[in-house]
Amino acid sequence: MRSVKPLPTYLNDIQEEVEGYARDYGLDFFPIIYEVLDYKTMNEVAAFGGFPTRYPHWRFGMDYEQLSKGYEFGLQKIYEMVINTNPAYAYLLEGNSLVDQKIVMAHVAGHVDFFKNNYYFSKTNRKMIDGMANHSSTVRRHMSRHGVDAVEEFIDVCLSLENLIDPMSPFIQRTRPVRGGEEDDETAEDIPRLRAKGYMEKYINPPEFLEQQRKRMAEQKQKRKKKFPEEAQRDVLQFLVHHAPLERWQRDCLEIVRAEAYYFAPQAQTKILNEGWACVKSNTYVFTECGLLPMAKVVREEARTVFDGEGARPIADRNVIFGHETVTVRTRRGLELGGSNNHRVLLADRTTWRRLDELQPGDRIAVSGGGDRWPTEQMGIHWIPPYRVTVGDVAATAQVSPETIARHLGGRSARRSGVIATALAEYERPDNQEMPLSVNRRVAIRIPVCVDEKVGAFLGYLVGDGHISRKKRHLGLTTGDEPQAVEFHRLGKDLFDVTASMQWDDGRWRVLFHSEHLSDFLVEVFGLTTGPSASEKRIPDAILRSPEPVVRAFLRSYFDCDAYAGKSGVILSTMSDALAEQVQLLLLNYGILSRRRRQADGCWHVHVMGASAARFAERIGFGLDRKQEALARHVGDRRWYKEERWEDEVVSLERGRDDVYDISVEETHRYAAAGFINHNSYWHSKILTEKALHSSEIIDYADACAGVLATGPGRLNPYKLGLELFRNIEMRWNQGQFGKEWEECDSLAAKRDWDLRLGLGRKRIFEVRKLYNDVAFIDEFFTLEFCLEQKFYSFGFNDRSGNWEIMTRDFKKVKDQLLKSLTNRGQPFVYVEDGNFNNRGELLLRHNHEAVDLDLGQARDTLHNLYKVWTRPVSVLTKVDGKSKLLRWDEGGFSDKSA
Repeated sequence: MRSVKPLPTYLNDIQEEVEGYARDYGLDFFPIIYEVLDYKTMNEVAAFGGFPTRYPHWRFGMDYEQLSKGYEFGLQKIYEMVINTNPAYAYLLEGNSLVDQKIVMAHVAGHVDFFKNNYYFSKTNRKMIDGMANHSSTVRRHMSRHGVDAVEEFIDVCLSLENLIDPMSPFIQRTRPVRGGEEDDETAEDIPRLRAKGYMEKYINPPEFLEQQRKRMAEQKQKRKKKFPEEAQRDVLQFLVHHAPLERWQRDCLEIVRAEAYYFAPQAQTKILNEGWACVKSNTYVFTECGLLPMAKVVREEARTVFDGEGARPIADRNVIFGHETVTVRTRRGLELGGSNNHRVLLADRTTWRRLDELQPGDRIAVSGGGDRWPTEQMGIHWIPPYRVTVGDVAATAQVSPETIARHLGGRSARRSGVIATALAEYERPDNQEMPLSVNRRVAIRIPVCVDEKVGAFLGYLVGDGHISRKKRHLGLTTGDEPQAVEFHRLGKDLFDVTASMQWDDGRWRVLFHSEHLSDFLVEVFGLTTGPSASEKRIPDAILRSPEPVVRAFLRSYFDCDAYAGKSGVILSTMSDALAEQVQLLLLNYGILSRRRRQADGCWHVHVMGASAARFAERIGFGLDRKQEALARHVGDRRWYKEERWEDEVVSLERGRDDVYDISVEETHRYAAAGFINHNSYWHSKILTEKALHSSEIIDYADACAGVLATGPGRLNPYKLGLELFRNIEMRWNQGQFGKEWEECDSLAAKRDWDLRLGLGRKRIFEVRKLYNDVAFIDEFFTLEFCLEQKFYSFGFNDRSGNWEIMTRDFKKVKDQLLKSLTNRGQPFVYVEDGNFNNRGELLLRHNHEAVDLDLGQARDTLHNLYKVWTRPVSVLTKVDGKSKLLRWDEGGFSDKSA
């Protein structure tokens, strides 16, 4: 047992009081040993997952740095931690108030009760502190012998495979044991015979046929004996430990990663009781590894991580809630955030979270960009010019001359009109619009393969002072600066092999490209507007999802067109709401603060000055010399410099109702979006008072997976049902709404008033706490009545409308969707199918489509790392779009083919 410093007397008294109340209400937990830690030590322990020591690896140091910076900058604070051991060890943060310490102890009592009594924690190692220490010693010993880099790199590979375990193997024996004499019984067993009278036996069951069947069965049995493994094995890590050609130290490392993966697995199996959600409007821009994306696209799984104000964090879950009460917040700098009324943002003190419906004008809110994080890969371009149907096409189909088609279309001839009409019908458009017939004289253009800096600059000019005219069939730029005109002309030639006209007209340079193919390309690929559309312009999505150099090239060209530089700093003018917002958010990601204001004429100004103007000059700047020089003069005037605080003041709030979009962020439960730091969970916990805990509070608090539930008033989430389901169970068992008599009752009126006053609710809740995981919990207790009462639905993305929509309210489909999202922790089922695939010592895995499809990107990486462990080619048999596919990694890299 670890030696720890005794608690101060006053904390020891609080512990005895809280645990006494907890036992009075029926909680049964291991002895709990508390340690009081300062924030530095708390961060060290948190980086190790709550354990005092772990094996050496860079990820723990990275986690510590993130936690330390988060605390120093006021972005986060760890109040408590508890680990699943016997006795249980828990940590209190030095400096917490007495009320905080009492609340923490109530949390811990509930956690430990759950750890001790829940079936899915029953097989975990209760002496894991010693186990972690042994793992640390083993890895350190191997590092001293084989080198830190070699061991750490191999652990990286093992950690990428840690989910390839069988979480149910501690409870279920997967392989069939061979009983004594079983082989002899199988050998002695004869083949099936048809019943026949004695004199018909040789005719009904010919001896030569029986002999053939015996040989066939013997061959099949021999094949089964040679299969390796004999049965598909779900615990891939165990198979690798036993059969991969590993050195002793590598096998030890793999066994350590596997053992720790099994230790933490039950926490994932009870995740539904712990997670929380955030709710913002669909058009809220979020900083992700894919760039600046609207929340709707984040929920559509177009991103895997978000910036949380400190670093990148994985997204755990996503959801949409329709028609929720909302609050839209506007700040003095012009930032705007719309979200559910119970959505929370971080205040300027960097420690306090406040609901949107609790904010008041004058409140100060923390401001955040994306941490200067950008996508790493350029966006590819895939576009085929549309083919215009010509008179010659129709003439060839009808086998007549083009002149005949022209006369037919002009109504001057009825010759062979039936044949011509048939030919025209072949070219009808599916939307029944009039078919354009013309001579196809369009000149082909060069199409860039990706969105690079040149494409970014060209788009910046077009979004700024450019235009696309469908009526005049040209696109171009109008500017008073000759260098700008020359650069736009050059980019068009270099990128698309199209030569523009350039002339001085009425005090302006006009650069015009006469290419409808180029106009089609820019409109269809980048969504550029046509005609008079200054208020509709926006930054193309491809730019928002591009690496920093591409974004910089776009902004420089755009600011050359629409921005002013002078004594007041940099002022960008635009008539577009969306364009002003997008620019302000991109600047935030550079660490540039700006103020966005609407002017009297309806135009938006995005104003950058002082220290942020200096950063603008350093990171982006102007392409035009005269504007860059003016900016340099402003930056050089030190009296403009003031201390910049990354905070803002609320100036207005507006209530409404709208669809809101959710993500769940691992660990820190927050993310940066729309310039705010947003919390992704509404922690509604049942806490104790200074003297006692109420029964309803302690039962819900402890039994709902140790009292941490994500919920919020007026919102129901199909993935976060814990609190509502527990209350429903308690009510049903108190009123006797279960059993045969209840199930057979067909009267809705009788069921509505059903109350046998049995008072079995608390007992049933403790039973559920003991026996169920998330899947079984929902499978048994998510009833039709509960579904109707809480108005649950199944949702999905409609490709036609481009919106998330309710797909069905059918109870079975809703429940099936919930169960599929939780089965196997939402991860695919992968089995070892053959350890000697193709009789070449290759490894074959099989993916069973029981819940989710394979993510092909992750499958590629996983195969690569399996190849490093197995040292021979590795394949996985799966299905893509309903067709069997064999994904493979060998010495030539990744490949896939039909299977």
